[in-house]
Amino acid sequence: MAFRRGFKTEANTTSREIRAELGLAADAPLCPFLTAKHLEVLVIKLSAFEVQHPNAVQYLTSAKGQNEFSAITVCIGTQRVIVYNNGHSPARCAANIMHELSHLLLMHPPHPLCGENGKRHFDATLEDEANWFGPALLVSDEAAVAVAKRGLELRSAANEYGVSTQLMQMRLNVTGAQRRVSTAA
Repeated sequence: MAFRRGFKTEANTTSREIRAELGLAADAPLCPFLTAKHLEVLVIKLSAFEVQHPNAVQYLTSAKGQNEFSAITVCIGTQRVIVYNNGHSPARCAANIMHELSHLLLMHPPHPLCGENGKRHFDATLEDEANWFGPALLVSDEAAVAVAKRGLELRSAANEYGVSTQLMQMRLNVTGAQRRVSTAA
């Protein structure tokens, strides 16, 4: 996917700005719950709906149904609410919540859940942007370089930032962190 000109720079800048607003260093881990609170977005676990919809929640949080629902942003007037599948690992939950916050930060317009044909509304361009932006928030450019400078093992770095090893590896790769550290030495 080719992003619009300046998109990746915008993602890095926003990542820095949010950390600064929260009083964090540019390379600090960024908690999705704290970020949501800062952005005045309510975050609710899927399991909070278990009393009303026990079969659906049990299925979606089980190993059998987990891949069918990660998170969604619901717009209630001007209030934004993220419902996330807390049946996923904490690292996956963090990525799911940050993905949804990315849609909001990028000012993607809300859409009905389903189109006229009854199928899920899906805009590949908007999803690709959020798929890039969310990880850039969780592991900033500066964080990736700091991980490379410190020579952290992948799993340790992922644990420190509350992300999966796959997300951490992706951010190390796309930022060129290892190369940047080796050429700076």
